[in-house]
This record gives sequence, C-alpha cells and structure tokens, in this order.
Amino acid sequence: MSDPSFIIWVQEFANPLLDAFFKAVTFLGNEEYYILSIPLLYWLYDKKFALRFGIFFLLNAYLNSFLKHIFRAERPPRELHKITQGGYSFPSGHAQGNTGFWGYLAVQLRKRRAYIAAAVIFCLVAFSRVYLGVHYPADIIAGILVGIAWIAVYELVARRLRLRLSLWQWFAATLVFSALLLAVHHEGDGPLVAGFMLGALWGYRLDADFLGFRVRGNWRQHAFKAVLGVAGLFALRMGLKPVLLAAFNGPPEGDALYQAAAFLRYFILGLWVCLGAPWLFRLLGLEDNAADETAAG
Repeated sequence: MSDPSFIIWVQEFANPLLDAFFKAVTFLGNEEYYILSIPLLYWLYDKKFALRFGIFFLLNAYLNSFLKHIFRAERPPRELHKITQGGYSFPSGHAQGNTGFWGYLAVQLRKRRAYIAAAVIFCLVAFSRVYLGVHYPADIIAGILVGIAWIAVYELVARRLRLRLSLWQWFAATLVFSALLLAVHHEGDGPLVAGFMLGALWGYRLDADFLGFRVRGNWRQHAFKAVLGVAGLFALRMGLKPVLLAAFNGPPEGDALYQAAAFLRYFILGLWVCLGAPWLFRLLGLEDNAADETAAG
C-alpha cells in the first residue's frame, strides 16, 4: 500500500505539458469545483434534484473523511509531490468524490454515453493523483470502489425513503441527523458536512413553505443568478472564516471551538445556497413569473 515504485515509474514520463494537463484535470476533484457546480444546478436547473444530489455528495465526502481518520495513512514522500496536498491518503478523496459525482449523474441519466463519460473523467482524475505524487494506487482503487458502493447504497435508500413531515418535525429530524453526524465524526470534514447539510435542508424547507422560488428564467436571468449566487457563496466562504474564528477567540485547528466555527460557517453557506440566494433572486426579479415550479418538502 505504501510502495512508491509505481509513482516513480509513472513520473519517469513526466514533462511540463503533462504536468499542466494533470494539474488541470485534478481540479475536477477539488472542493471548489463541487461548491461551484451543485449550487448552480440548484439555482438554474432543478431544486429537488440538486438537493438530492447535494446530500449524496456531502455524505460521500463525510464517508471519505471518516475512513481517512480511521486509517490515518500517510501520503507518498513529499519529494514526489508535484502539488501541495495535506491530509491523510487512504482512501483518495478525489477518486471517491469524482466517482460519486459523475457516477451519480450517469445513473440518473441512464445513458450509455453518460456512463462512458463518467468512467473516463473519474479515471483521468484518479490517475492524476498518482501522477502528481500525492496518492498510492491503493488509495485510488479504494476511493473508486467506495464511491461506487455509496452510489448503490444511496440509490437503494433514496428510492424507498418517503418523508411527510411538518415544518417543525423537519427541523427537529434534520437537527438530530446533523448532531449524529457530528457525534460519530467531528474531525476532518465532519463539521463542514454536518453544518452545510443542516443549513441546506432548513433553507430548502423554508423556501418550499414560504418563498417558493422558481428556477426557470431566461438566459439573462440565469447569467445574473450564476454570477450573484457564486460571488455571494465564495464571499461568505472566505469572509466568514476569520470573523468566526475571531469570535471564538482564535482556537487552533482541531480544537472543539474551531470545529464549532467550521460547523456554523458551513451552516450559513448551506442557508445561502437554498434560501439566501433564492430570496435575493426573487427581490431582483431573476425568475420567470409565468413558471410555476412545485417545490416538494
């Protein structure tokens, strides 16, 4: 599992062009890519689908972080790294995340071309992690297998789960679920996932019951929604961290207060995606008033 010989062999073929290519490919597995793409689906395409997709992806990230903190495997030697990468190595978050992301989309589309495209993308991203020297092949294989397994489990549960909850029952149930996630895994991405999921689920339900934002619109409205929504998301993501850490008296990373600040920060981001941004779009008239989308609770 920790033999770097395959990485060394692969890097014998390295050149500046391949370096640039695989650094670009590996971005498809970065957190910023998913933070950008799933909210855009929520604002521009279909709220219900994007919420299901978002929950799937968040729990996939949570599972990966949980497994990494169980195994606590070190990455390959730093002299092999072509990019800066911290954290644990096994299983690969990029491999698991990309397998889940593109695999889930392919399963929803149920078309041969979608499956082929998904396989090509997550294989390229997975291989980029070995080429860039930040993962062993075993990390990659495990990440892909866990990602595929999670798609199967999530689809099995999601197709059978039917919730009919009042507003306060929804709030209570999602709060308990978020608290359980934190109790089981409060390190790594645990607070981020629990916070964002709670904010998104509360925001989604408040939008469904009181706002009823309609996704449909013309291309100009979609363009403004994309720019404003993403700008607000990244401004909050960057701006809230120093503010909240200062409010919690600057706790060190890993401290309980640091984790609480991370939970609150991502809770606000989830609220922004599912309630704050749609409310702003409504105020600015960035929706098709003739469209009447039914929001499920």
